[in-house]
Amino acid sequence: MKKVLTAALLCAVSAFATWDYFPVKPAGKGEVKAGVVYMMQDKLSGLGINAGARFSVIEGLEIAAMLNFPITWSYDGDSCSDFNDSDECPPSFSQPTIGLRYWLPMGLGIALDVDLPFQGKAEGDNDGANLTFTPAVQYSTKFTEELELGSQVSFSIPLENGNKETPEMELGIGLELDYSLGLVTPYVGVDVALQLTKPQYDGKDIPGAKTATGIIPKVGAIFTFNEMFGADAGVAFGIGEDYFGEEMPILISANFSFFF
Repeated sequence: MKKVLTAALLCAVSAFATWDYFPVKPAGKGEVKAGVVYMMQDKLSGLGINAGARFSVIEGLEIAAMLNFPITWSYDGDSCSDFNDSDECPPSFSQPTIGLRYWLPMGLGIALDVDLPFQGKAEGDNDGANLTFTPAVQYSTKFTEELELGSQVSFSIPLENGNKETPEMELGIGLELDYSLGLVTPYVGVDVALQLTKPQYDGKDIPGAKTATGIIPKVGAIFTFNEMFGADAGVAFGIGEDYFGEEMPILISANFSFFF
């Protein structure tokens, strides 16, 4: 069960953990994004759909909403065919995330993501969903007209859920380098999650639990077809046995974007 839920969490979070690390769009501009993500880890595999939208309300201020829908999951050949009834499957949809980013002229941004405390039917239902606040500071700069750096430092603060469970607080560090070739922009990056507290039950540390560190290298490309349409594709890897389990998870994603 822990492996299934960890993989589902990786699937949802890695695809849309803060919209990105780069400046927001000009005022009045926005984007709608949807795509697929495939995850595999040892005998576990799953396919899901990502969906999200963002819009710059005024100059520098962006609002966003993100959601992930698992479609099919299997473990050692056994499929999760009914998400509403099976307690061995992730929720029929992940916790929705709403985001807010404000970008300053000097390349510095502040952000806040909020994971709302409800999800699709699964073991625990909404009692197992944690209201989580993730404030962050972002920085982006261009080394040349083609090469751009995006970065973020975040702090995840989950609250106790209806089952009296509180996950670990985490410090997140992310870096991404984009190199524009015109219509195609290859990128490389890495996200690091450092657990600062132990998981708790009813306000007390769970016996035997320990903190862990997860590292997620990623590589991919962004495609800009014209002013209205774009796409992206990438691969991410989960490194850290205590964080992800004994086997390395691999996440493959592809998204299509509509700009307005």
